[in-house]
Amino acid sequence: MEAALIENNHMSSDVNYEHDWIHILYMGITAVFFSIQICQRVSIDILYSSKDLKILPNIPSLNRYPTELTPPATSISYIWYLVFVWQAAWLIYSMIGVFRRTSSGSYFYQHPCAMNKWCFFYTAFGLILYTPQLAAAARNKYGTGISIFRHVGTLCEILIVLIVVHVSLWENLNNYIRHRFFADVWLTRLLYHNGLALWASVLYYESCLSITIGFIYSDLVSALTASIIGSAILLFGLITLSILENVVFYNSMAFTLSPWLAFLWLLGTTVFHQRNSMSTFSFVRFLFCGACILTSIRLCVFFWRYKNKIIPTFQTPRIYSLVTEPRPF
Repeated sequence: MEAALIENNHMSSDVNYEHDWIHILYMGITAVFFSIQICQRVSIDILYSSKDLKILPNIPSLNRYPTELTPPATSISYIWYLVFVWQAAWLIYSMIGVFRRTSSGSYFYQHPCAMNKWCFFYTAFGLILYTPQLAAAARNKYGTGISIFRHVGTLCEILIVLIVVHVSLWENLNNYIRHRFFADVWLTRLLYHNGLALWASVLYYESCLSITIGFIYSDLVSALTASIIGSAILLFGLITLSILENVVFYNSMAFTLSPWLAFLWLLGTTVFHQRNSMSTFSFVRFLFCGACILTSIRLCVFFWRYKNKIIPTFQTPRIYSLVTEPRPF
């Protein structure tokens, strides 16, 4: 199916289109700070990978304080570059919506696009909040308290955006169908739902890592206890995610698979990085095994529901059956 830019047969020549400049401003701020974060991440990686500078003071901040959950610096970089690619994709898609008109007298980015003005407001705020964290990492400075605040604060902002986008698609799905924006339903699920979920997953992992570092290096608890706390928080997140997508919101979250990609990558690279460890038990190995099991369950349930058309299919992109009364998510 092709995305319709306008519904020509029903468009009136008297329709007056007006841009929402505040909305466009939020888009611009998001794009600017997104570009800044890419430059900061690249500068950190260049500094770390330099053969002449690969000494202790130049190790990225999170990696200066090794914990049970600390992955190799390269694995963090690779997953962040994947996040950036996904962010760039949905930013470009959103900006294209500025030039797309609908037959209802609005531009696509205004309505029915699921990534509304407030989504960009919270996204821009989250980027602004997280940018100093990368700036501190580039200077190799790390404050445990402020780092936890930046990670958790940014995570909360992105989770708000993710929830709003899910609800917005549910509320505007009939408008998507009426205006024949069939492909946009799937682009919303691919770019917005999965892109934001991947971003939130990486932030959640780094938040657990920051909390663990904070406990260890503030001498509040022992390193073992701190690792248990960090691992427990991460495990809680994995189990909660599995319940939400398999039981509670299985229709809306049916195609949101990117979080498991992030968790498997970060935990897997950490396990292989620690394979020569002398410790007889590793919390991260337990978490990695748990993530593998939950991912397998997720995929099996997904394919079974897709085959039986319990969730949306490519032939029927609606979130819910035409017979079943819809509910949020």
